[in-house]
Amino acid sequence: MTDNKIIELTPFRADLTRSLSRRGERILDAANLADEVAALEPLEAYYIVREIGLDQALPILLELNQEQLEACVDLDCWNRYDFAVDSLDEWLTAFALGGPEALARAFFSLDYVVQLLFLAQTVTVYDPDTDLVPQEVKGKDTPRAATPDGFYLLDLNNEVALKTHPFSLLDALYQYDPSASHRLLSDSRVDLPTQIEEEALRFRNGRMEDIGFVPPEEAAVLFSRPATRQPLARPQKPIDSALTRLPSVYAGPLIATSLLQQALSLITDKERLSGLEQEIVWAINSAIIAYGEKACDIKKITNIAERVRDTISLGLESLLAQEENFPADGGTAAKASDLLEVWCITDLFRHGFGATLGLQQEARQSLDKPQFRAWYDLAETNQSDDPGDRLERAFVTALLGRHPLSSGFDPAHAEEVKAFACLADIDAAHVRLKKLVARICQ
Repeated sequence: MTDNKIIELTPFRADLTRSLSRRGERILDAANLADEVAALEPLEAYYIVREIGLDQALPILLELNQEQLEACVDLDCWNRYDFAVDSLDEWLTAFALGGPEALARAFFSLDYVVQLLFLAQTVTVYDPDTDLVPQEVKGKDTPRAATPDGFYLLDLNNEVALKTHPFSLLDALYQYDPSASHRLLSDSRVDLPTQIEEEALRFRNGRMEDIGFVPPEEAAVLFSRPATRQPLARPQKPIDSALTRLPSVYAGPLIATSLLQQALSLITDKERLSGLEQEIVWAINSAIIAYGEKACDIKKITNIAERVRDTISLGLESLLAQEENFPADGGTAAKASDLLEVWCITDLFRHGFGATLGLQQEARQSLDKPQFRAWYDLAETNQSDDPGDRLERAFVTALLGRHPLSSGFDPAHAEEVKAFACLADIDAAHVRLKKLVARICQ
């Protein structure tokens, strides 16, 4: 039996295989689609819809529960502290393909303050009996509309072009639940839009933290020097240790061979393994926030998951290298697995980040040399046409970033970046930088 076959049988490999089986295409083809969707974690459901595309995911969208849908909106419809009306409009437009009832049911499933916020930013509501209603503007593209119950007049806010017309949405809401629609419009008149947005953001941030997307200031801990003696307290245990918590978009990078994968493959305690998988999810979610990316870009999220995998592997190897009895190749995975019992995943990432700081410092010091600085700052129009020169510039630029990364390794994609995955990568980069500086400054 080969090592590969042994890995195939490990609980970790089984968890990854199970996660990868929960992809959108397979769920769309499932005979029991409703049950399949109901079993998804909110984060899994979001990534599955994003992988398929909103325009193709209607059967899954129609089966989302309130928690799953709220997670989708929380992840997609905010730009830091500002609500993105156009992003929510994309989701509503996808539901509208299922008809007015599907659209109304989805809208009413949202957090109530999000419903208020969407209306506050898309329509102005007047009560003809109490409000001073302005005269209609002649030639206005969209005429004023009255609600089906005749209580309110509506003007459209034209600041954002929407695919699902707010009046069509309100018609669907009144058809589905007239009394709830009336109350919604009534409440939207009395609350200030800024107050609604602040309250919606507060609720959204709480839900985001529940699935591991911490505030930016907390996510920034990933890019801080690691603790040397006292590991961080471990996060809370997963809610249900019998199930893996890895979305398929995270599981894909983790199935590739790495020191982290080898260490996790040696863990047989399912509850312990589930806890580590949950920590990895939280680390990737924190990295998404720390790198300033939005979760809707699947390619970028996959790249971040790969960076997290490699940085944690580098952290494991870095800690092992500090031990006096640094293991030979045959015992590295076992020793790394032992470290998973001591250090939380976040701290292991920080140790991997810390291992790159010397390389970053060397790159910064190289810029103190006038010739090297002149080469690096050369205007693009004056740079050499040699493809190798472009690769070297990308290499240096990636080292100088907030999180030093490896770049300049693919002539076809010179600026592509990846994380340093092992100490050998760090050593090779040191040699490359030294030779480059010597060549430029000769």
